[in-house]
Amino acid sequence: MNFKFHIFLLTVTYISISMTAQKLSTFPKKTDPLHVKVEMFTELMLANNMNEGTFLSGVIYPPAGLDSAIIGRYADALDETTNMLVAYSYKYAITKDPKDRELANKIFDGLLKMETVTGVPGLVSRGFYRSDEPLWHESLWYNEWHWSTSLPGYRWLGDLSADKFTSLCYATGVFYELCADDEYKQKAAGLLDRFMGRIADDNFKIVDLDGKMTLWGNYCPDLPHQPLNSLEILMGLKVTYKITGKERYNSAYHMLIDRYHYDEHQIKSKIIFPVEWRNPWDDCHAIKSLYMLMRYEDDPTLLNKYRMNLNRHWYVWKDADFSFVNDALFILTYKVLTGEDILTQERINGIKNMWGYDRQTREFKIKTGNKYSTVISQEDGSAASLIRNYWLGRYYGMIDPAW
Repeated sequence: MNFKFHIFLLTVTYISISMTAQKLSTFPKKTDPLHVKVEMFTELMLANNMNEGTFLSGVIYPPAGLDSAIIGRYADALDETTNMLVAYSYKYAITKDPKDRELANKIFDGLLKMETVTGVPGLVSRGFYRSDEPLWHESLWYNEWHWSTSLPGYRWLGDLSADKFTSLCYATGVFYELCADDEYKQKAAGLLDRFMGRIADDNFKIVDLDGKMTLWGNYCPDLPHQPLNSLEILMGLKVTYKITGKERYNSAYHMLIDRYHYDEHQIKSKIIFPVEWRNPWDDCHAIKSLYMLMRYEDDPTLLNKYRMNLNRHWYVWKDADFSFVNDALFILTYKVLTGEDILTQERINGIKNMWGYDRQTREFKIKTGNKYSTVISQEDGSAASLIRNYWLGRYYGMIDPAW
């Protein structure tokens, strides 16, 4: 093929993709005010990333993808869905707008469907989509996909992990507190009761469809596990007890503390040294857990131990340069929990400059039969963290609506 003609075809392909693939393609500028960026990224998320109440962490457009938000990245769909649920719970608490509550309810219904699709009460999927055949994106991360027996025509991704556990308990708790009406309070309590009850029944392990513990589902007192996991399971039990009122969860919480010393173990959730072992993604799960525990716990001794954990994290967070999407979450939530005056002008500027994502053009290898083809398509990320951070800051009066 003539080289110039080949370049021409590629150019036409790129133009075609950018003009026709997305329902919405209007992005904010990085110089826009924060409230404008949040509004525009919210519109992008609702138009492009939403799948039956859930949100993809990455959505791929035609020709590699489809016109609807189905082809994409599902491993972290539960996290993005819960981030949007938290965002709209905070937003509704501010606006009292029925439309905000209606959307939060729709997102929570999507979260419920993540459980329903597995066919097992208390077993929650990472994500799901409707199709009459497995689609190529299933191999983007790992292949733990199943056909649904409870919702024929649906595929769902299993192997739920500790981070998804944390996101589910955190978001359901915030939704219950700030947004859910009586009907949805019952739904929220029911979901956590089934979810946490199943984990408690399996000796504090997240057990998959095959009856085996998932790869990152170990909260078991009889197995070695990370300090962060001790923190997360205490949070999950505390939130579930708070919402359901069932003594079994309060008893389990204190049993893990009194007999197995999870309260001592959790203090070292943050790896500080060596520096290269620090994991900011783990910090997301820690701050969600500490946010719920430190507001729900009233025992001064336990609160002191949770504060020790928070202090270890702050040793690193105080130097945040806002290059990580959740740096703002750490700063804002630390201030909520401690009341300390930490919003320096430098940190305020970092919050004002929060960003969602940049649309990428990538090559995807798509398997058809025994052959692979390379297809160029555009892919969007997720702005759910930005949107959640913004409304959290607004709810607690730390972000000025004029920003």
